[in-house]
Amino acid sequence: MSPGNYRYPEVKTPLRRQVHGPSRIRRIGLSACTRLTHQQNRSPLQVSGNMFPSSFLTRNCNMLKPNALDREVIDVDDDDEVREVEMISDGSSMEFEIVENVAMEVNDVEEKGNEESLEVLNMENGSLMMEDDEYTEATKKSSVVSNRPLTDVRSYEAYKKVLNSAEKRSSKLKDRGFGDYLKERGRALLRSLRSLWHQDEELVDEAFRRLSQEDETVVKRAFSANIQDILVTHKNSNIDITGEKLRCLRPGQWLNDEVINLYLVLLKEREAREPKKFLKCHFFNTFFFTKLVNSGSGYNYGAVRRWTSMKRLGYHLKDCDKIFIPIHMNIHWTLAVINIKDRKFQYLDSFKGREPRILDALARYLVDEVRDKSEIDDIDVSWWKREFVQDLPEQKNGFDCGMFMLKYIDFYSRGLDLCFTQEQMPYFRVRTAKEILQLKAE
Repeated sequence: MSPGNYRYPEVKTPLRRQVHGPSRIRRIGLSACTRLTHQQNRSPLQVSGNMFPSSFLTRNCNMLKPNALDREVIDVDDDDEVREVEMISDGSSMEFEIVENVAMEVNDVEEKGNEESLEVLNMENGSLMMEDDEYTEATKKSSVVSNRPLTDVRSYEAYKKVLNSAEKRSSKLKDRGFGDYLKERGRALLRSLRSLWHQDEELVDEAFRRLSQEDETVVKRAFSANIQDILVTHKNSNIDITGEKLRCLRPGQWLNDEVINLYLVLLKEREAREPKKFLKCHFFNTFFFTKLVNSGSGYNYGAVRRWTSMKRLGYHLKDCDKIFIPIHMNIHWTLAVINIKDRKFQYLDSFKGREPRILDALARYLVDEVRDKSEIDDIDVSWWKREFVQDLPEQKNGFDCGMFMLKYIDFYSRGLDLCFTQEQMPYFRVRTAKEILQLKAE
């Protein structure tokens, strides 16, 4: 090729381009669905209201129409509002249709006025129109809104079907009083929880009631009494508490049988005074288990058979919520519980020890007791849980095991969790001495 005869290749657009006008995002997501129909001879500038020159749109409209897609999005400003506009070409006329998210309301239809405001419909050439102001007002009154865009906004039947379905659901719920029912159930639940909380709070306060200065003085004087002086006598149990026996409640001392047994009797009397406030329990004394399971002869139900006669107790053990059995293992106190209320056998050790043989013996005892004392031939406890309680206050020294056992019984009989610690043992010792001296557990 000779110099100067250069020819550049023609520029060809490989892909079609879509004409898009600038559009802004609406500040309000829910708006009306309005259809604006214009004839082809109307100026596009009057419809769009944007900043494109009218001559440019007029000159290029017919040229771009065959090559454009079926629907093109441009921007329309009408009354200071921005809406998305679809340009629909049908060969004979050009229509501009505002398409926005149509939101269906699922609301409790309480007034017919709301229904009328929702159904502001105008039919024009088979299309759906809704007044923007009225729809926005109805939306503000709604409390439950579910966005359900229609696949075809020109279909009045589709919108009508969804609206009728929502009205039917609302009417059914209203007829059944479902909303009022839920509200009432919620109020009842709150009342029950509030009463339960106050009851637990009251019981906890009673379990840690502060001692008066006078009470502490009385206990201190009793600890200093002559060891042979009888400080108090419980006639029904025939237990005498002397100065020497009461001193086991002083700090650093091991508890003896007399103090433990008298305190258990006082717990039973407390339950009898206020049966609605405490669980129905039976408290065996410290000699029961050694009679039931002898180190020489082993298990022997006959040795304790008469301990629980109806004439002696006035009730059957199977009717109790919990049965407490103190266990003395050489120099250590632990607790076993026949928890009839929760269908399990429990073992509580302040050192977190485990003694499966004790729970096995008590399971056997309960079967023999029910068979002997009631009309029921047998009771199946094979599926009852054997629980060695681990989530419990632990003993941090070598002399408070007896006090831990007594407080396990005290709190369980109140229906409380074991919400105390080693640091409160000195308080519990003084309080137990005070209750024994006045022969009344609080």
